[in-house]
Amino acid sequence: MNNLKMVLKNISKRKGIYFLIMIQVMVSVWLLLTRIDAIEKINKIEKDVESAISKDSSRILHLIVKDEVTKPKNFLEFRGEVVDKELLDYVAFSTYSGINIDEFCNNSKYKDLKNEFKEEIPMDDGNINTLDVENGIENLIKLNIVKGRNLNDEDFKWYEKGNTVPVLGGYGLYRYGLIDIGDKLKDKYENIEYEIVGIIDEDDKWFFGNDISNREMRHLKDTLILPINSKESYNDEFYVPTMHYFGEISGNKSSEEVIKELEKISKKHNVQIGFETLKRSIERGKEVVENEFKYYLIFSILFLIGTTFGITVMIVLLLNSRKHNIGVRIAVGASFKDIKRMISGEILFVNILSTLIVSTIYFIQEKILFVMDNEVVNMMDINLLTFISVIVGVAFMCILPIYIVTKRLSKFNPSELVGGRE
Repeated sequence: MNNLKMVLKNISKRKGIYFLIMIQVMVSVWLLLTRIDAIEKINKIEKDVESAISKDSSRILHLIVKDEVTKPKNFLEFRGEVVDKELLDYVAFSTYSGINIDEFCNNSKYKDLKNEFKEEIPMDDGNINTLDVENGIENLIKLNIVKGRNLNDEDFKWYEKGNTVPVLGGYGLYRYGLIDIGDKLKDKYENIEYEIVGIIDEDDKWFFGNDISNREMRHLKDTLILPINSKESYNDEFYVPTMHYFGEISGNKSSEEVIKELEKISKKHNVQIGFETLKRSIERGKEVVENEFKYYLIFSILFLIGTTFGITVMIVLLLNSRKHNIGVRIAVGASFKDIKRMISGEILFVNILSTLIVSTIYFIQEKILFVMDNEVVNMMDINLLTFISVIVGVAFMCILPIYIVTKRLSKFNPSELVGGRE
């Protein structure tokens, strides 16, 4: 305790120089922490994707429409032939949108739900998130049905039978008493009603945006999953509804074999489409981001090394200015070992305090982002490699200055200490 008081007293006497050192340490640790953590999260992309889909990503094809002006008529002919020839079980897409539910307007339970997810109550009261899926995607998503059933093929023909749309509801909506199996919800602006046929688990999630090779995901607990009206989606003369489609390879065919056939069919129907497995799409995206962050990591390491040498020089200069004080301490009975321990304690205290401050800020920032954007699934865990890397970096920033200062102290002689100044 006395040693800590002495360290704090010495730091307070030289707070200007130690404040500069703290700033340098904090910047270095921040750069190292954020870069390594980002790379580790990137390395989990494939695992994240596999956890959200019910199929092997190497058996799912990613179809990328290359020409924005692709006629829906041509695309539908292409898709029909692909499915008829049993190359792919389906060719489908998903997208996020929203609807307004009459029963949710001026509803206290609806407001409680929005407050839980830190969402502003929309001016257009009763608005709810929806995930719109084409036939096939409902089986690709790894959905855990806790009550009721999943969507089936007949549900995607709802518009042929009337204006009632079978939908799945997120568990959050069910938990707040807003929905239950068999409930029918009226659309506020259209002559449509939505019938709840299934409730999905609270932890179910899906990819943010219509490109599921993107690793960002969102929870579905405050979302309704709707079967897309394909007839309405392709009524534009010139544009297909999305540039990204996905399909599951039929039977035991190889991806190479299927892609070769798909390329022939796409040329036949005059649609420009690129094909690759979902697994390859993920790997390619991961490689691009990973390479970019590697440069950031190299910069962070070089910055840390440069900062360490800079701090070492500052501490040596500070040591030279403290010769008189050191001489006085030795004169009243302190040993060189005590002096080394005292200065080492100052270096350790400043570095450890700086690291704790930065780590706390980083965790708070991650938590705030997680709470503010609760729909997005963030990696809140700091993995072992990140933790070890930061420890090694901070240890280097401590060991080098302590070693240099110890060596410098060993070379002091009594005449230098007497002539020094405080």
